[in-house]
Amino acid sequence: MKKLIGVYDDDVKMMEAIDKFLERKIPVEDVITPFVIEELFEKLNVRSNIQFLAFLYGVFAVVSILFSLYYTFVIDYPLNIGGKPNVSLTFVILLFVGMVLTVVLLTTATFFHQERLYPWKKLKFFYPGMHDDKMIVFLPEPVVETRKEEAIQIFRETGAIDIQEVEIEDED
Repeated sequence: MKKLIGVYDDDVKMMEAIDKFLERKIPVEDVITPFVIEELFEKLNVRSNIQFLAFLYGVFAVVSILFSLYYTFVIDYPLNIGGKPNVSLTFVILLFVGMVLTVVLLTTATFFHQERLYPWKKLKFFYPGMHDDKMIVFLPEPVVETRKEEAIQIFRETGAIDIQEVEIEDED
């Protein structure tokens, strides 16, 4: 599948190019950046459900840890240590630490699953520096076929350091 890419080393120039593409109704398929640009999510209308899932993971962690702590300390194996109550403030510390650990692990697993990132996965595309300091804008195949010159002109106007037509493998 052919795609047209523009490579940038400045996020302001890249956002200017995306604005021009959206003004002229040229679809932007994907953008790779080495850091998060919140404004980019809004412009490309990208939504994620990871925040909601992280909240659900937190609720699951709190309920399951509370139940297991209560069962262990009060029902199954109560200890009378110096007359202190079985349900104490140590629950809060264990609950917080367990909840954070659970949310982090499950959210990371969810992210890897959603992005289909596995240790054995082959790279579909590689550009030197794409994970260090370069930002890459991908335009889909229909743009390459119909509006290639207009897209290349926008890339040049906005200061792209490299413009290429690349062949990328389809999703597995």
